Amino acid sequence: MTTPDQAGPVARLLRYANEVHGLAGRCGRPDLAEVLAASAARWKDECTDIVVAGAQKRGKSRLLNTLVGHPDLLPVDADVATNCFLSLRRGPRLTAVVHRNTDTGLVETPITVESIPDYASMRGDAGKRRDVVSVDVTLDNPLLDGLRLLDTPGVDSLTVGHRQVTVAMLQRADALLFTLSAQDQPVLRHELEFLAEAAERVQAIVFVLTKVEDSTNWHSLQEENKARLRTFVTEAIAADPGRTTTLSPLLRAPWIPVSSKLAEAAAAKRREGRAERADALRARSGMDVLERYLRGFADGRESARGATVVAAALSALNSLAAGAQDDVAAGSDDAGDVTARLAELDAELAALGELTAKRRAGAVANTFLGREVGGIVAARVAEIRQPYENAIATLKKQEQIDRYMAELPESVQRSLEAVWSQIVYDVENLARTTLDAFARDLGLDPVELTSDRRAMPNLSQVQVKGDQAADTPVDVDMVRDVLPSISMAASFGGLAAAMLGPVGFLLVAPAIGASIFFGRRSLEKVQRNQAAIRGALRDQFSVVAREMTLDLERMVATWRVSVEQAADDNLMRRRKDLESRRAELKSASARSAADRQRSRQSGQDRIAAINALTRRGHELREELAAAVAALGSAP
Repeated sequence: MTTPDQAGPVARLLRYANEVHGLAGRCGRPDLAEVLAASAARWKDECTDIVVAGAQKRGKSRLLNTLVGHPDLLPVDADVATNCFLSLRRGPRLTAVVHRNTDTGLVETPITVESIPDYASMRGDAGKRRDVVSVDVTLDNPLLDGLRLLDTPGVDSLTVGHRQVTVAMLQRADALLFTLSAQDQPVLRHELEFLAEAAERVQAIVFVLTKVEDSTNWHSLQEENKARLRTFVTEAIAADPGRTTTLSPLLRAPWIPVSSKLAEAAAAKRREGRAERADALRARSGMDVLERYLRGFADGRESARGATVVAAALSALNSLAAGAQDDVAAGSDDAGDVTARLAELDAELAALGELTAKRRAGAVANTFLGREVGGIVAARVAEIRQPYENAIATLKKQEQIDRYMAELPESVQRSLEAVWSQIVYDVENLARTTLDAFARDLGLDPVELTSDRRAMPNLSQVQVKGDQAADTPVDVDMVRDVLPSISMAASFGGLAAAMLGPVGFLLVAPAIGASIFFGRRSLEKVQRNQAAIRGALRDQFSVVAREMTLDLERMVATWRVSVEQAADDNLMRRRKDLESRRAELKSASARSAADRQRSRQSGQDRIAAINALTRRGHELREELAAAVAALGSAP
């Protein structure tokens, strides 16, 4: 790693981080010093981590394939698997290694490149992708020199775990490429909320508008996306001005329109020796502009990485300020200062008591989550059952029923697998919305729900049989079957006699009677089979719904207990901190005048240092933001 310019923002940032680290140590807060040390430790990593994120079907996996020159490397028709990410870095040859969590720790297993989708995508084998943390792919591409590209689960995927894995990856990200599609709807609310979280962690953010090759209105869509982003940021800052520093850079982030399709076409033309046409397609693809930004991030990783260090330092300074203010109040000659400070702490304790009561009320409301799960499952299962009911009504012959019955179990299984994903999505949305509101009411961060929904419950396949097989002897009911048939045959026989004479009656009437009799029996048999299938389907789907409901109720209950326990831990920690500060304040106020004087002076000195360091931190963040913005903009 090159030595940074001692007068530049990076060198000043390192000195700044050391000063905050030292202040935390002098204030008796080794916990804050450790956070800073961990944040600065990544400075030695000479590989720039760039996270590629976005909603499903926004073109991010195909974008990565195009960037590294392997169109079929990563699966583009299925999302990255839950709790997993894909890493692309430079190596001497094309290889793939699976990293899996086991009881004995992380285990690495080499796999073939062709089998990557089995381990790392939602279309893969559930058994193979179980416990997979990441798939590390190496390939010899100059673009990856000093770069590591990380493909993450979609931020709108079927499980909350998907989104949380992506958010967690931002902790190690030096830059973020956020993909939106020119052939899809504009940026959505959940994408904007993810970006707000990302901006808290990452300084360097680039918007990549994919699939511009076939879109005639991508310019207007890009402007609409910018307008939605501007509205979201403006409203968020108005609600909380403290977010200005982190959210404002989103409005200055570059937008790069690209086309993987045109870039792939350019590569094909180059292989054909048509260099001029290849150059034109490549220029239209926008990939050169994007690659310039990527190389800029690699060359200027310190600037991009600096935002994480500044954010950690500012958070530590905010925590140190509370203790310093207590010392100033305790050392005051005016007893009213101590009284006022104690009153503030008492007010905070009282507010905490109200939050505790609110937590109990919220926990009661959360118990109804399990009941709502049953309604979601029943509604979704009813949706997939209805087409089967409609199809059964169209079966008019025994051979149609036999053919339908042969295909039914597999068809139902596929339907259940498909609806299971939608049910999980609905339930997790419900749980996240409810539990997020619960956490927000308690002043906590949004909840992180760890989903382990790898497969639906083990459900028995539908087994339905008709009430009578085709070769089973049929009992004849004279009253119900024969007499009506004779009567109808006589009527038709009379008509035949009028047309053909007595011989016609003798020949036609028995044949018509038999036809009518067996036709009625065949029709009733089909109807009874239809009723049997309908009844069996209702029974089976009822069992399925019950098993799904129980499984999901357990999952929701686990989340609920986890969130409520986290709330309890947080409230208890805050109470202990306030009570400790209150006790120290009262103890300090009872010291000698000289001791109080020293305490007051120490607190004032720390407040002055904290204020100065806070101002410098915001200034450094602005400088780093400008440096990051310039990384990929040079021609």
